Amino acid sequence: MDALAAAKHANNAKTQFLNNMSHDIRTPMNAIIGFTALAAGHIDEPEKIKDYLKKITTSCKYLLSLINDVLDMSRIESGRVKIDEKEVHLPDVFHDLRAI
Repeated sequence: MDALAAAKHANNAKTQFLNNMSHDIRTPMNAIIGFTALAAGHIDEPEKIKDYLKKITTSCKYLLSLINDVLDMSRIESGRVKIDEKEVHLPDVFHDLRAI
């Protein structure tokens, strides 16, 4: 009974994780698609294009980070994880999140 409950709990946790990741991946993808369409519609306005390209780049970096996080999950499950601590500049993080 305990093993069955643990298995159900693990299955529910994975399902919730996949649902959250699906949403988190769709968000930057929609930004990339949307800003690409906007850029195509304003091809003769270099300042707008620069702004759109900057937002596309930010969304791409965020998406790549999410994909790396998913890959890290498999490393965590297999016991082969290395924690990398690094300093971040919080205003930059918030700026990127707002841009996305």
